[in-house]
Amino acid sequence: MAVARVPLWAICMLRVTLATVYFQEEFLDGEHWRNRWVQSTNDSRFGHFRVSSGKFYGHKEKDKGLQTTQNGRFYAISARFKPFSNKGKTLVIQYTVKHEQKMDCGGGYIKVFPADIDQKNLNEKSQYYIMFGEFRWYKSTTSGDFENPLTSQDL
Repeated sequence: MAVARVPLWAICMLRVTLATVYFQEEFLDGEHWRNRWVQSTNDSRFGHFRVSSGKFYGHKEKDKGLQTTQNGRFYAISARFKPFSNKGKTLVIQYTVKHEQKMDCGGGYIKVFPADIDQKNLNEKSQYYIMFGEFRWYKSTTSGDFENPLTSQDL
């Protein structure tokens, strides 16, 4: 009886290809991102976003992302994705923040909201399921990371 030998890398590749992507944004379609992303108008002091590769990048087009346009502002923007459940499955949420300017303090957070969230009225009191990110306080000698890792919570 012959035994099939499958290299470990093939098993790993198979595992990766079985993952379901619920949301992915690459900003490769020009200004069409504005049809997917909604900036909150809840507070007139909120800053506005633009899409940019920033001051440094590996690939000018592929490294585009949302960029804040004004210092000393709060920002609120969201994009919808189809409701899903990760019951019995591992959920991985990943994002990248690139700080290009010196800041006294600030951070970048990501939140997963309920599907019925009013995107135009998004604010700091809006209900969310998950929040994680980084906050830096540069006037002191320490900085703090805020993480809210999922334990056994299912969405």
